[in-house]
Amino acid sequence: MKDTVFKSGYYSWIRPLPWLFALSWLLCFFASCERRELTYYMEAEITVTADWSHAGMPEEKDDGATLVIFPQDGSEPRVILTGERERTIVRLPRGTYDAILFNRSFTDFSNLLFTGMESMKSLEAYAKEVVTRADTRVIISSPDKLASGTVLNFEVTDDMLGNYAPPAARGVCPEGACRMHFTPTPLTRHIRVTLNVKGLHNVREVRCTLNGVPLSVFLHDGRAGEELGGQQFTVGNPVFAEGSFTDGRLTGELDVFGFDRSLSHSIALKALLVDGKTVVEQMLTDITVEEETDSAGNITLFIDASVPETFPDVKPEGGSDSGFDVDVDEWEDEEVDVPV
Repeated sequence: MKDTVFKSGYYSWIRPLPWLFALSWLLCFFASCERRELTYYMEAEITVTADWSHAGMPEEKDDGATLVIFPQDGSEPRVILTGERERTIVRLPRGTYDAILFNRSFTDFSNLLFTGMESMKSLEAYAKEVVTRADTRVIISSPDKLASGTVLNFEVTDDMLGNYAPPAARGVCPEGACRMHFTPTPLTRHIRVTLNVKGLHNVREVRCTLNGVPLSVFLHDGRAGEELGGQQFTVGNPVFAEGSFTDGRLTGELDVFGFDRSLSHSIALKALLVDGKTVVEQMLTDITVEEETDSAGNITLFIDASVPETFPDVKPEGGSDSGFDVDVDEWEDEEVDVPV
């Protein structure tokens, strides 16, 4: 009797084992699915492409770019450096984003610095080398070429998550929804300057300051910063007018953050004469600007102005007849303010 009871108890205990095993297997399966969901479905893979044909910088076609993604929830922006500026891949969690793509990287420019990284609308580029002269801030080196493009209100939805997962678990991306496309345009303007000069044979070196130009530019919309100042540039390459040994023209060029043609501009000119010691200063007022658009839509600005006064005759230093054959680096000591 005892033996029968023992056996009956044994079988009553062992019989539920298959059910326990099946239940354990199901729990592991669902736990595994939950872990896989965390792995595969927390982000969407976004293809980022760019058309740089309107940026006006074909010489940088083999250089990289910087993508800055700003979550609209106010969390920290994400900075992605791309070795290939026309295409890259990023992964983003669910949310809504604004993004800016610009050429090179934050630290790749010679004459540019950046501020306002906390938001898309505050991201601003400004000149690195600036001095203060007569209460006016003056850029002493033209800013590097800069171009940017913007994508606004890019949304990553639940059905986009995991679009890079294995086919059986892959999210579905509506057509075009998992792609950001940028068309960068120039944020700097190129200006070519021609100065008509009387007494050109007396001139060794000329430095100019174009007044009324912005000192910065915003990357999201290309709007120039509110502060205006001057920008220094040099002119050279003397060409005498036909039949003249004294009069001709000097040319130069510079890049600026912007140029409002409705405002009045002037050029302050400082010339070192061929005697190596005489410095002449003149002011060119009411500067007018013309513009020209090439086949790619790039706009170049032109200034053609005349220096108001004839440069005086001086005895050339060392017997040289005319200028631009000696490099004069500094006419005066000037401290450069480097913003931090």
